[in-house]
Amino acid sequence: MKMKFKKIRISNIRSYKNQEIEFPDGSLLLAGDVGAGKTSILLAIEYALFGLQPGQKGNSLLRNTEQTGEVVLELELSGNPIKIERKLKRTLKGVSNEYAAITINGQKTESSITEIKSKIVELLGYPPEFVKKNNVLYRYTVHTAQEQMKQIILEDPETRVNILRHVFGIDKYRIIKNNLSILLSDLKSDAKILQGEISTLEQDKENISVRKAALTILHEKINFCKNELGKKSTNRELFEQELKELEKKLEEKKTFEREIEKTQILISTKREILSSINLEIEELKQVVVEAGEPFNEEDYFSLVRRMKIGKDLLEEAGSSYAKLIAKENLFEQERTEVLSKKERIFKIDICPTCLQDVPEHHKHNILNETERKLSEIKNNIEILQKEKTEIFESIEKQKKEINHLEENKVKLEILKSRIEHLQRSRNKLASLEKQKQAVENDQNLLIKHISDFKEKILKYSPFEFKFRKKEAELKQAVLEEKNTEISLAEFEKELELSHKEISLFEEMINQKEQSKKKLQGLNELIFWLSSQFLKLVEITERNVLLKLRKEFSILFRKWFLMLISENSLDSQIDENFTPLILQGETEMDYSYLSGGERTAVALAYRLALNQTINSLMSKIKTRGLIILDEPTDGFSEAQIDKMREILAELNADQLIIVSHEQKIESFVDNVLRVSKEGDISFIEQLSPSKEIAS
Repeated sequence: MKMKFKKIRISNIRSYKNQEIEFPDGSLLLAGDVGAGKTSILLAIEYALFGLQPGQKGNSLLRNTEQTGEVVLELELSGNPIKIERKLKRTLKGVSNEYAAITINGQKTESSITEIKSKIVELLGYPPEFVKKNNVLYRYTVHTAQEQMKQIILEDPETRVNILRHVFGIDKYRIIKNNLSILLSDLKSDAKILQGEISTLEQDKENISVRKAALTILHEKINFCKNELGKKSTNRELFEQELKELEKKLEEKKTFEREIEKTQILISTKREILSSINLEIEELKQVVVEAGEPFNEEDYFSLVRRMKIGKDLLEEAGSSYAKLIAKENLFEQERTEVLSKKERIFKIDICPTCLQDVPEHHKHNILNETERKLSEIKNNIEILQKEKTEIFESIEKQKKEINHLEENKVKLEILKSRIEHLQRSRNKLASLEKQKQAVENDQNLLIKHISDFKEKILKYSPFEFKFRKKEAELKQAVLEEKNTEISLAEFEKELELSHKEISLFEEMINQKEQSKKKLQGLNELIFWLSSQFLKLVEITERNVLLKLRKEFSILFRKWFLMLISENSLDSQIDENFTPLILQGETEMDYSYLSGGERTAVALAYRLALNQTINSLMSKIKTRGLIILDEPTDGFSEAQIDKMREILAELNADQLIIVSHEQKIESFVDNVLRVSKEGDISFIEQLSPSKEIAS
């Protein structure tokens, strides 16, 4: 169930271009001169596991001349092969993480930097809270630079204890106390608020008693108003009933008045009808008086017959005139043809038929015949024109005669129309005389009807005064009833508000009673937390620290005595985890120790810390892995020789040592030589026996 490094591939990391390193089981020494690139391998391993740390800049890892860098770390965890890949990229803003992936049993997962770190922390068995922190747990269990360990020894006691709390994973007790302090502050603040809430509880109880007493008086007022409202409603209903009876009487009067108005309208209409009839009668009488001579029907029909004969003659003459015009047109056409022939004869010298010369005498014969023909046509045209003139004069005479007959006919028709109109007028005059008599009779009847209505209306006159009086009484009764209703509504609203107010007070009092109980429980909780729980946490923390310090002190003394060559020196750990170096009864100041003694103190502190943490956190998977960076800095030859015993005592599953001490090479199972040419580091694997022989 432990972790082992198997292989790492480095590209463009610090002084390395492309390098692959295999990690064997057992102990391994990364040997080489100072500055060769040994520590860069350890930094690459740490970067692969946890990425860039808070405050760590990417350009401290990425090779200066390169734009990208990569670390691929292969390891075995609980028997499962795991590969971790991380990449760096240089941008205008600086060097940052570009890519992170983890492969477990062949299953690759690419994700964010934080998610990959969370997965690795989980796989290593580290507590989850270390995800958001730097690799302090890894630094103090697996790999701590010697100078860093010396620095923690030189820290002030409070800072050192806080760092170790964090490393040991018991920082939770301090966090609990801090959180408890915050919680107690919040609880006390809540208690003050609750105390303020219930400060008026007794006064609220008195107020609600007063309001409940006022309800009795309010109920009496409401009952009184309800009785008054009943009386006023009865009185108002009585006035309304009486007013309805009077309204019926007045409505009857209005009915008679409306009948009078209707009758007066009818009388007015009758008068207009009589006026119209009288006017029409006068007009008809005038028509009868102005009637002329009588109409003779025989003369009318004789005139119509003469007109027909005249029109027939006119039509016949028109037809003859048209025929004469047609004949005249024929003669004109013939004369045109003869004249054309005459002109052609004068122009012809050769006959077109026989093609012989035409003699002059022949031309004169043809011309004479043509002249004779033209004279004959002229005589015929003159005869036709004379006949046309006679017929035209006859047509005009006939038209005048027909027009005269037409005028006489119109006069007779007008006379006939007047006679018919006169007869209709006489008939209508008789009808109008009868209609006039009927209208006059109706008018007289309507006048009598109005007189009867007026007599009936006089009987309703006293009811108007009574109606106005009752109307005023009803208005006053309605007003009194309304005022009583308003008063009742106001009292009922006041009652409703009082009930709501009392309900609110009761709810508020109930809440304050609850707050009172809550305050009591809160005070009990505050007392328990501040007196008992805090004491329990402090005792637990103190006991844990005592136990840790005791175990840590034993281990520190063990490693210190193994590393120190001075038999007169002894060591222990005080309550602040400060290493005390004793010479007899005298405590020696750390600054007065030699370089080798200081390294021994730091290394003993480092190894004791590793064992203490591994025993405390039994689930972490890095327990069998230790990396020692320059552990013999300042050691004497005797102290270096003791490192063989130290390494044997450690009995680590995988031990990686970084050192430039050549003697260390004989203490380990495997050696990797780190060399540097120019600014590029490279690795050469050597066996310890070969190196010693050389």
